[in-house]
Amino acid sequence: MALLGGIERVLSIKINWLASHGYKVILVTYEQGCHPIILSLHPNVTIININTPIYSLSKYPLFLRYFKYIRMKATFQSRLKDIVEEFHPDIVLTIANCMNVIKEIYKSCKHAKIIMESHETYHSVTKEYMYISNPVLRIAAKLYDNQNINILNRLSRIVTLTQGDADEWRKHISTPIEIIPNPLTHYPASITNSQRPYCRIIAVGRIENVKGFDKLIKAFAIIADKCPQWRVDIFGKGSKESCLQSLIAQYRLENRIAILPPTKDIYIEYQKSDFYVLSSQHEGFGMVLIEAMSCGTPCLAYNCDYGPREIIDDGITGLLVEDGNIEQLAQKMLWMIEHSEERIRMGERARETIKKYDINTIMQNWVKLLNTCS
Repeated sequence: MALLGGIERVLSIKINWLASHGYKVILVTYEQGCHPIILSLHPNVTIININTPIYSLSKYPLFLRYFKYIRMKATFQSRLKDIVEEFHPDIVLTIANCMNVIKEIYKSCKHAKIIMESHETYHSVTKEYMYISNPVLRIAAKLYDNQNINILNRLSRIVTLTQGDADEWRKHISTPIEIIPNPLTHYPASITNSQRPYCRIIAVGRIENVKGFDKLIKAFAIIADKCPQWRVDIFGKGSKESCLQSLIAQYRLENRIAILPPTKDIYIEYQKSDFYVLSSQHEGFGMVLIEAMSCGTPCLAYNCDYGPREIIDDGITGLLVEDGNIEQLAQKMLWMIEHSEERIRMGERARETIKKYDINTIMQNWVKLLNTCS
């Protein structure tokens, strides 16, 4: 909860909704470190920080890193056990896809119903597909995955965000799967004048390989000379920022493409943009899509697994692009730029369609699930 990302925004509004509707909510973080909770939470929410920032271990030499990890793991186990004994939770909900964390939760919370909410695709959680080109490592990873699946099969429920991801999980897991999409973090009561253009394309997300921002930059470079007034603004932070800056410089687009820090006013930025581009390799859902669409900003997205095709009605509320096809991405970006009237109508239809992700509608699904498990 120290980052200003999509998962953090969604988690905070779900926690606040539950707390405001009479549920006793305890938020347990383990990698928060000394960072404050960046988003506002309901005053009735109890916040406990186990304070085992595993992410910080990368700065240590391998030998020292191992011993610090063992110490942190023991601390995590001990403190989680104490929390369970103090509060006796009926239901434990985790959004962690780290199997080591889920194992420890299962060991400590055997008297509670455990629900794992997956914000990643099945293949991104398992190890086998990381080594698909290496037969030896793939076999080892498969054995590791099978051990983890044994734990997952003992959970009460697994919640996925899309039908496509649910179908994939069901091929491998016997635990009942529920589909509950993310709710909108905010639906603007009104939006700025839709008679755009601002001549601006927006993208939002972690600056990491999985978000495919390099493909967005390459696609824009193909059409940049045909739309000299247009620019791309990417809001995010991550380890690949310097790589993207080098790519931008390579195409001499420093004045046309900017990487900007995350902002709490992202809904304002959506409204100041003509359309959104999602260039991810895969998405558990695509929170940014429904956020942009709620602002009347149509979206153009790779048809990756699994979210975009379940959110965007191709040609009606936005456009889908063949997964990974940079040339087609460029062509459809240019279509959006050159067809302003159609683009604006797409945005209007998108804003109306996206109401189905209203927080009260989505949370009723969660209430039904919690009642079933309690």
